[in-house]
This record gives sequence, structure tokens and C-alpha cells, in this order.
Amino acid sequence: MIEKLSTLPLYQVINLGLLFGSMLLCLIVWLAGILNTQLLGRGLPRIPRYEGSIFPHPLEEGYTLLFIVGFTFLSLANITTDRVDESISPMQAWTAAFLTAAIYLPMALRYVALPIEQGIFRWRNLGTTAIALAIIYFVGIILQICGCMEWIQHVSGSPEQQQVTEDIAATEAPLTLAALLFSALVIAPVMEEFAFRGFIYNVLRQRAGIVAAAISSSLLFSAVHTSLVQAPVLFIFGCAQCYLYEKSRSIIYPMLLHAVFNSASTMLIFLASE
Repeated sequence: MIEKLSTLPLYQVINLGLLFGSMLLCLIVWLAGILNTQLLGRGLPRIPRYEGSIFPHPLEEGYTLLFIVGFTFLSLANITTDRVDESISPMQAWTAAFLTAAIYLPMALRYVALPIEQGIFRWRNLGTTAIALAIIYFVGIILQICGCMEWIQHVSGSPEQQQVTEDIAATEAPLTLAALLFSALVIAPVMEEFAFRGFIYNVLRQRAGIVAAAISSSLLFSAVHTSLVQAPVLFIFGCAQCYLYEKSRSIIYPMLLHAVFNSASTMLIFLASE
């Protein structure tokens, strides 16, 4: 394993460190909340977010911790696996898309079974969603202007875009492109929100409060995408999603923001390739 790490480029080593560090931070935040509330008798009470349903239940809390560890090591394995530089076949692309959905499926099924806390549509939540999206792009533009992303890319040798972005830009096979777009525009916005905001953020929030939960879950969210150049924007994106989740009291609006963000990014890919 040590020999394998020595052959990795610098940006991959840093990605490994961010992944492992963010996983540890989530576990430390959770453990600190346990010590604070259970042993010291202080801190936040375990108030159910959904009326009539204790969520997250201790069993769901345990499953979430296992998911954090398991998903981190799955991402670690993905980094250290040598990838042959060849085009992805439609079968590989669709298999990867459905396997990704299957990983998140238990959380999605559990979450949709919960009582709807607010339920009705609110225009103000759409306004908050638009503001959050504008803030994310504003931060991204500022980081680009000040040279932060270029500096990260220069120092670490990291690719400018995520691997899936490069795959979308490079593929010419319609079926492969359809699978990649389905993963980026449907699976990621829906399933990732169930996991990172619906479960991970909720579990950490119940134990350690909003700020600690938002920071730790957003750091993990940015790290598992294994894109060093995009990590600062993805971290801000995760924090904005947690804020939107708290303001709207619904997972629907973070999903909507995520879908719009990914759709806009995909459009930029196609415009840049023309």
C-alpha cells in the first residue's frame, strides 16, 4: 500500500488526505456531541426534525456512521485504482450509474417514508434557492479571479475538472453520454442530497449543532468528489445546501439547487467544447 501511495501524483495524495481527514472530522464531531450531551449533560436536546417520527433513530445514526466510513474508503479505492485511458462503453457507464444509485438507495427509501414536515410549496423557498445558487457562483468567480484555483492546479498538478466532467466532454457515444448525464443530472442531485443533507447532516446536527454539522458534512461532500481544484467551491456549495435545508425545512429545495447547479455546469462543458 505504501509503495502504491508513493507512485500517486501529488494531487491524489492530497485528495486521500482530505478524504481521510474529513471522515475523521465527521466522526469526531459526532463523538464530541455524544460526550457533551450524554456524559456531561449539556448541549442540544435530541429534538425530532419530523413530527411523529424520531429521526434520526439510533439505528439510522449507526447506519450513517457506517456509510461515512464505507463511502470514504470506496472513494479512497477509486483514487488508488489505475484507470486505463480509454473511452467508457455504454455498458460501463450505465452500470456505474445504477451502482451509484444502489449505494444511496437505502437512505433514499427511508427518507421518503418520513412525514413531510412542511409539505406545501413556498415561493420564498425558491427565492432562497436562487440566492444560494448566486452566492455559490459568486464565490466561484471570486476564487477564479484571485487565482486560487489556478494556484491549486499549478502546485498540485490536479486536473481542472472532475473526472465525470472530463468524461462528458470527451465521449461521443450517445448511449454513454446519456448515462453520464443521467448520473450527473438525476442521480447526483437526488441521491447525494438524501445522503449528505438528509442523513449525514441531520445526524451530526442532532449531536453537535448546525454549524459543526454543516462544516464537517460539507467538507466530506467536497472531498468525496476527489477534485482538488473544485474542492473550495464544492465546500461552499455544501454549506449553502445545509443553509437552504434549514431555511426551507425540506430536502426538495437542496435537490433543486443541486440539479440546477449540475445542469448549468454541464451546459458550460458543451459550450466550451464547441
